Amino acid sequence: MTQNNGLSLWAILLLILPFTACQDSKPSERTETNDAEKTTTHVAIDLANFDTTISPRDDFYHYVNGNWLRNNPIPASESRWSSFNELTERNREILKKVINEAIEKDAEKGTPSQLVADFYQSGMNLEAIEAAGASPIMPSLEAIQNTERMADFLELNAKQRAEGISTIFSMYVSTDAKESDKMALYIRQGGLGLPTRAYYLEEQFADKKEAYQKHIKRMLELVQIEEAATKAERIVALETQLAKNSRTPIELRDTERNYNKKSVEETAALAPFLDLKAYLAHSSATAAEYIIVGQPEFLEGLQKMQKDFPLEDWKAYQMWHVIRAASPYLASDFDEAHFDFFERTLSGKSEQKERWKRVQEIVDSSIGDALGQLYVAEAFSPTAKARAEEMIENIREAFADHIKALTWMGDETKAKALEKLAGITYKIGYPEEWKSYEGVDILPDNYWNNIQQARKHRFNENISKIGKDVNPKEWFMTPSTVNAYYNPTSNEIVFPAGILQPPFFHEDADDAVNYGGIGAVIGHEISHGFDDQGSNFDLHGNINNWWTEEDKARFKKLSEALVAQFDGYTVLDGVPVKGQLTLGENIADLGGVAVAYDALQKAFEKKGIDGSTEKIDGLTLNQRFFVSWAQGWRANYTDEELRKRIETDPHSPTIFRVIGPLSNLEAFHNAFGVKEGDAMHNPTPVVIW
Repeated sequence: MTQNNGLSLWAILLLILPFTACQDSKPSERTETNDAEKTTTHVAIDLANFDTTISPRDDFYHYVNGNWLRNNPIPASESRWSSFNELTERNREILKKVINEAIEKDAEKGTPSQLVADFYQSGMNLEAIEAAGASPIMPSLEAIQNTERMADFLELNAKQRAEGISTIFSMYVSTDAKESDKMALYIRQGGLGLPTRAYYLEEQFADKKEAYQKHIKRMLELVQIEEAATKAERIVALETQLAKNSRTPIELRDTERNYNKKSVEETAALAPFLDLKAYLAHSSATAAEYIIVGQPEFLEGLQKMQKDFPLEDWKAYQMWHVIRAASPYLASDFDEAHFDFFERTLSGKSEQKERWKRVQEIVDSSIGDALGQLYVAEAFSPTAKARAEEMIENIREAFADHIKALTWMGDETKAKALEKLAGITYKIGYPEEWKSYEGVDILPDNYWNNIQQARKHRFNENISKIGKDVNPKEWFMTPSTVNAYYNPTSNEIVFPAGILQPPFFHEDADDAVNYGGIGAVIGHEISHGFDDQGSNFDLHGNINNWWTEEDKARFKKLSEALVAQFDGYTVLDGVPVKGQLTLGENIADLGGVAVAYDALQKAFEKKGIDGSTEKIDGLTLNQRFFVSWAQGWRANYTDEELRKRIETDPHSPTIFRVIGPLSNLEAFHNAFGVKEGDAMHNPTPVVIW
């Protein structure tokens, strides 16, 4: 996540899950979905995507996906093309339909249809956007330029935070991780424009850092700021020091170390120049009785920096971040320049997405519950919810069986693990209570106004939660999102409607493909409650050690073996995967596939089915389960995007999300006849859950 939007960077463990669709057990059947634009045919397992010149025992990823990878090059507007993108594109058409219907309604002010229609039309009103030029942000830039004292600058900095402008540190309200029924104020490291600290500090990214400085100069010149080259150099120097003060992405996985509860006075003492009490007042955050400081040394570093960087440097830095935050929504010269660096240089895209797709994304991220109400009425089936609930309970039962059978865990810890497993709650489809956008004045002809209105509303809503009880009904994804998550502070798993539809999930699918798709998603999210981070949280969502020392040591040893396995994988001719960074997702993949497979076997037993002999399209049902998992992770990346993900993404590259867990699973070996010596056979298999 690039911005907090009120969420802790570790409190929500998100999983992007591009899988394939499911279909009936008859091999020739197809599922057709009609909308106003087109008819889409979904095939659960398309044998044409396979590369049968490759043995499934040597490279299962390319055996299942080889032809698809060759036949699906990355579109110019993308940095990655995967089954996730395919699902997203289908979802776009549904959203396009409901947005167009909202536009045609001429709905009453403040209704979901009015908010969605006017927001979308403002983003598509290129004539008004071009005519406005840089004028929407000039008052903000002038206010920064006119500050004459650090105190004035910090007051403005606090107020611009509410407008979605990146500031010199991160501040938001989220669940207190040691008192999980209360909301608390968090302060964490932040303030960087590049993806992560490595881009500032490591020689391998020196060209990207140089390009970043040139881009800043270009953007400052667009708003006619004098001495743009000098200011750009100082901005990058300032951000480089922020990067030096920051922890690495791997260090940020340490939940205990990132929890430092301090009084307001104690926090203020870390960086006296901030005048924190005044800063909180300017941020409407005076209700905070204490602050959870993620990285105290970052604030201490800020204190030292104020001696090395004069006020003019901080002003230049803040002006740059105003420009950066607004550029994609301003006139074409800003928009194209922003794309040129952040998308072309950093991610390898060669052209922008179609305008309507980009605006649709902003509407969803800005007023997602308004759009979500229109979406679920069109796309979500109550039957799908019932089927998902049934699968969750089946997979929970299989997970309990796994815990009981563990040989490395003692009875005392097992009892606690089973309690936590039984306590996992779930949300499916969409919220019981929709967010209100009262007071958000969305206009049909002012795109930047609408974005700021939505950002201010989100900030004010978030900051108003300080000290209040946690709302157990709140969601952290929009209903149309093709994704799922586990939240450790509430011990819950969440599946938006966007992921519970064809081709990803189908209520009439054969069990093998469905359990290999959404079933493995469910297993994955449950497993997050027991990965290297989630396992630090108890039944009630508090950071609290429920392990015996001996079992924790054994868990750590098994985790280290999984780290070593993934450290051994490389991309781009020798760039290693970061096994420690991706550990949580790798544990969840390994556990998720294993428990979903066993839940499938239970389903087969109830129906008198032998998954090892019954076939569809020449594949046994057990084989179809693993094929469903593998085809879900088919993806082509640009080199730039893949390199960036190695540094920033807690998920392993998709090829290793197939090869890694399956090489450890005896059930996979049995299904495809994998033997010792085959590349898909790990000679020292890792089994955790």
